[in-house]
Amino acid sequence: MALAFTILIGGLGTRTDEYLVPILQGENYNVRTATGLQEILDTLSRSLDLVILDLPADSALAHLAAVRVACPCSLLVIGPARDDKLLVEALEQGADDYVQRPFRTDELLARIRAQLRRRERSQGFVLIFGSLSIDPQGRQAARDGTPLALSPEEFALLATLAARPGYACPPTLLLEQVWGHGCREDTHLLTSAISRLRAMLEPDPHAPSVLGGSLTQGFWLGGISHERELNGE
Repeated sequence: MALAFTILIGGLGTRTDEYLVPILQGENYNVRTATGLQEILDTLSRSLDLVILDLPADSALAHLAAVRVACPCSLLVIGPARDDKLLVEALEQGADDYVQRPFRTDELLARIRAQLRRRERSQGFVLIFGSLSIDPQGRQAARDGTPLALSPEEFALLATLAARPGYACPPTLLLEQVWGHGCREDTHLLTSAISRLRAMLEPDPHAPSVLGGSLTQGFWLGGISHERELNGE
């Protein structure tokens, strides 16, 4: 089962563009929101595909560099109209696209789809770990060819581990990457997700051979067998 893309709407002012939430959810995106620089930075540690950043005025441009450094994905900025200098400066500071207010919803959605297509093209391979395959582009995983019904967090956890095969990822790093900075100490979230994944992946969940590790050792995926290109072996 393919998972929906996850989009963060972040507001550098006192609010976010909340009216965008139902619009994006109606397009089958997972949507998160954050208000203020610190909350945005905390949320950026989670698994995201696109960030939509509301730039309320020229004065907020000073925060854009910090967001760009922490942003793990494409960054689309929504900013004031009739301010071409601000548009250019935002792009120079790392924004992947800039949309001036007021904007047409259909145009914004088209720009979002364009950014997500670029992200997909950069992930054109399938990772194989024994009977487990992970398709970052299709945002799905399968065991012996059978798709797994994963939550966004479970897929993000697998993808994080797959990025460094065989490396023991510390629990605090996994919690921060998947659930956010505020969950670094909530080990129950991680152990519960690991248990669910092992039940899906392992012939014997009590003797794991694919998803190894523990809270004291860290967690890892068994050594990668190969990368298979989507358009061929």
